[in-house]
Amino acid sequence: MSPWRTKGQFRHDGLFIVPVWLNERSFSFLFDPGAAFSTINPNVAALLELRIVGSQPLLQGAYYPINCPVYQLDSFKIGFIRHTNMRMLGMPLDAQLDFIGLLGMDFLRQYRFTLEPDTATLILRPRRK
Repeated sequence: MSPWRTKGQFRHDGLFIVPVWLNERSFSFLFDPGAAFSTINPNVAALLELRIVGSQPLLQGAYYPINCPVYQLDSFKIGFIRHTNMRMLGMPLDAQLDFIGLLGMDFLRQYRFTLEPDTATLILRPRRK
């Protein structure tokens, strides 16, 4: 099975940022295999006029749960991979972070993924059944 490669960027603070396309518009997401869910900033969800299809409790840090809206995307793309009707949690993110969402394990667990630090490349391979 051939892998899909996506060129990202390591920032000076060590975070790895990948380009994604949400409903055919380009944005930056944080590659975050420590996050259970992929998330999007609600301000960007409003900009894209995304539909709320539910809510999901989420632990904010280790202290208290918050209720997050669940948004429905018509199209999510990273590299050559395209998903339709993908859902993401709405979570406020500080604008100074310079990314609008997190790419979490709800998406990543569908693939075998490798991060190549020397080339700043995320490699996604379909999981074998």
